[in-house]
Amino acid sequence: MHSRKSFFFVDPSTFLVSRKDFDHCLLERALRNNSVVFYEEKVNLLARGQNDWLLTTNKDRSVKVKFLIGADGCPSLVRRYVSKPIDAKLIATTVGYIFQCSRKYLQENFEPNTMEAYYSHAYIRKGGFIWIFPKKTTINFGIGGMQSGKELKLSLDRFLFSHTAGKRLRSLKGHLYAGLVPTIWQKGFFDMPCAGNNWALIGDAAGHVNSIGGAGIYYAMKGGMLCAQAFLRGDIRLFEKSWRQEYGDELYYAANNVLKYYSNMGLFFWFQYYLRNYMR
Repeated sequence: MHSRKSFFFVDPSTFLVSRKDFDHCLLERALRNNSVVFYEEKVNLLARGQNDWLLTTNKDRSVKVKFLIGADGCPSLVRRYVSKPIDAKLIATTVGYIFQCSRKYLQENFEPNTMEAYYSHAYIRKGGFIWIFPKKTTINFGIGGMQSGKELKLSLDRFLFSHTAGKRLRSLKGHLYAGLVPTIWQKGFFDMPCAGNNWALIGDAAGHVNSIGGAGIYYAMKGGMLCAQAFLRGDIRLFEKSWRQEYGDELYYAANNVLKYYSNMGLFFWFQYYLRNYMR
């Protein structure tokens, strides 16, 4: 099996953080606002009123709201009520391990300030890649692709014990995780609206993930800000125009070209992608 190693230097720098820490920080910041109420419950039913929404939780609590924001991930409950679910063929599966380790171990076994990604049809048959993301005292080692979670875990474990890059991870302990990510490859998907009279979809619920590389946090954060600005301006429907202006071209490009990146000619397109986005 032939392989090629390439290094790309990113400017400005990209930072890796723990999602657990990041999400907790966002929640703490939101709760500083006295108007924010946090319920440790899951919404399992929605009903549209004349000018509002009725939310029912798994603890039989009912809450009436004037505006409904779907920020509830890839299999979005909100999306099912205001639009239509993302088609299963446009959803990728991710499986991985969060390994615990010391800073010393990271310094001795990994290049500083470096992320690793491996693209190989020997491990992933349907579009995707394997990543190794060293962080402060953890390593995110995972795989994403258009296969079942069981198939991907088998491929990831095989990489762990057969690939030279995996030998640095074999002795580490950690926990397994899995998730779903929108991977939009249909050209017309983003023609569907993400906002209406009293609702909006943001982040994964809107499908706002760059399907080439799987990046979604940036679009979720940016989309949340743009949606809030539209709300404060008195018309949440303005979000539709603003997200398209800010990052719509990026999502359309990814949807129109992602299949090329994971074809047999993918190496050529990946070089173009990195040169265009990171070598400015």
